[in-house]
Amino acid sequence: MLKVQNGFWRAVCIAGGAGALILAGCSSGPSTREQLGTAYKELESPNPNYVEIASDADAYLKENPTGPAAADALYLRGRALEEKGQRDAASPQKDFADAYDVYNQALSQKPRPGLEGLIHVGMGNVLYFQDRYSAAINELATGLDKLERDSDKAWTLYRVALCYQRMGSWDDADKGFATVQQQYPNTPQAERAREHQGARGFYVQVGTYASPAMADAATMDLKKLGYPAQRFQDNARNVQYVRVGPINSYESAVATRQKVWGRYRDSVIVP
Repeated sequence: MLKVQNGFWRAVCIAGGAGALILAGCSSGPSTREQLGTAYKELESPNPNYVEIASDADAYLKENPTGPAAADALYLRGRALEEKGQRDAASPQKDFADAYDVYNQALSQKPRPGLEGLIHVGMGNVLYFQDRYSAAINELATGLDKLERDSDKAWTLYRVALCYQRMGSWDDADKGFATVQQQYPNTPQAERAREHQGARGFYVQVGTYASPAMADAATMDLKKLGYPAQRFQDNARNVQYVRVGPINSYESAVATRQKVWGRYRDSVIVP
């Protein structure tokens, strides 16, 4: 459970290892503070409800815009906007810009070091989704040393390596992915780092096919359109991937994906 330590909040463990936020020295308190504690608990759940998290954060900020837990509420609000930007195709860039502004507001509330680290990482994540990779690395590195949990540190190192990869700094990216695997073995972050390590180009993966015949048909279709398409066999999953590439830069891969989007709506860029 994320530790929240300021004049009002503290983290405690209850049976089963779950975390709960309570008012220090009190058994109960104003409902907005309780809602903020609930929002932190929701953030730690397997499938966080970011709408509820934003609602709880907004309730506290409406009542206590500069209160002792305002930095926590603003951080939670930023997380909700960041997540919305990733999932909502309608206005992702506005959501990311709003999230960055909210994170900045959270920093202005002089958060404790652990929370400050999370805020900087949040800003780094937003910059990554805005394709501002150099700036993202700076924010992520600023937050890294202040983080309290190994899982947060592992994700941050992984994101830094992704930024280097997106910039085409392949060797720096591989060093970062190797660090994640060495320092945090047997974790989801290490597994993802291993999948990304070693790349020297980008591909637009247009689809995954159970039938080799269907994969071959897609490959031929793309070649007729002038794209360097290839079929890749994944023996472990018994499927075939059809990919266009290799493509030297991420920006070019994005442009290629946009061109094939009308025919292949499941297209994604890998790695």
